Amino acid sequence: NPVNLDPRMAKLAGGVHRLDGQLMVVLDVDRVLELAPEMMAA
Repeated sequence: NPVNLDPRMAKLAGGVHRLDGQLMVVLDVDRVLELAPEMMAA
């Protein structure tokens, strides 16, 4: 992950890929689903 990626996003990112003039962040679905119950309870 790039060093300037927001730490909150870096926790969820499985990788970042450079496309033509854009970046694509690949989410780690397992990590996202682990956080979902915590967010629902808040």
